[in-house]
Amino acid sequence: MQNQPTDTHELQCLEVWGGSSHADHSASVPGLDISVTARPYGDSEAGGDLYLISSCSSGWISRMLLADVAGHGDAVSDLSAKLRKAMHKSINTVDQSKLARTLNTAFDEISDGSKFATALLMTYFAPTGHLIFVNAGHPPPLLCRAGADQWIPIDQDTDGIMKQSSRDLRVGIKNLPLGVIGSTDYEQIAIKINEGDRICAYTDAYIEAQSPDGKLLGVDGLAQILAATYQSAATSNTQPDPTHEIQAQGYQLADDDHTMLLFHHNGQSRSKVGPSTLGKLIKNGFGFGHTDTVL
Repeated sequence: MQNQPTDTHELQCLEVWGGSSHADHSASVPGLDISVTARPYGDSEAGGDLYLISSCSSGWISRMLLADVAGHGDAVSDLSAKLRKAMHKSINTVDQSKLARTLNTAFDEISDGSKFATALLMTYFAPTGHLIFVNAGHPPPLLCRAGADQWIPIDQDTDGIMKQSSRDLRVGIKNLPLGVIGSTDYEQIAIKINEGDRICAYTDAYIEAQSPDGKLLGVDGLAQILAATYQSAATSNTQPDPTHEIQAQGYQLADDDHTMLLFHHNGQSRSKVGPSTLGKLIKNGFGFGHTDTVL
């Protein structure tokens, strides 16, 4: 198994952290410990997968972006600095559906219309323990509840999901990858997570690993790999390494960039807010009325 670093980067207020280069990093934001593994394809020092993590001025809003740009290589990675800047401008904004539209427009402009990216935009709202998702054509993240072994996809049909009212979404095409159509709208879903829960976000190279007979691993296969990985790590007292487990089960990794973010709810909580204030924040956090809320 690969050796994970023992040091953890604790994000500071108004910081955006991450990139597109080779990485075995750990990061910490209020309530979440985050492990990042990034493997650019071939000999490139930086690839087409991009991960960014930010923390707002109050510590209430932590945001994670995982994007998979079509293609790979150093030329694609040049987009990361500009996407980082666009994300930094909205670091205190709860409404990430509007942020997704901003990133979509920015990506279309900075890529000259020649590239697109699937993306998963996630916001952890510490006062309530909700994880809010916008999925722009990306593979679904996986969730494992504390004390359970099963990993399940997080989507519109997941138990406990809160959905954005369709009346608050503009009519039109929804949830396309960034840079495809400028007028694309993005909807949010949210789920409450608790101490010990784990979430896995990943790029599609993991689910495109192939068995000797040509069968793709797929989302369900990756869920099984994660279950086996954590069971093995618990018994051997080692760090979880899904890539090792994929190869150990006879799958060949796809010829692509590989990036995975593993989140663990560490039980840390933020100061509570009053019901009236909290109600307004949740309402705006889901983009009702498309109103920005700056804390």
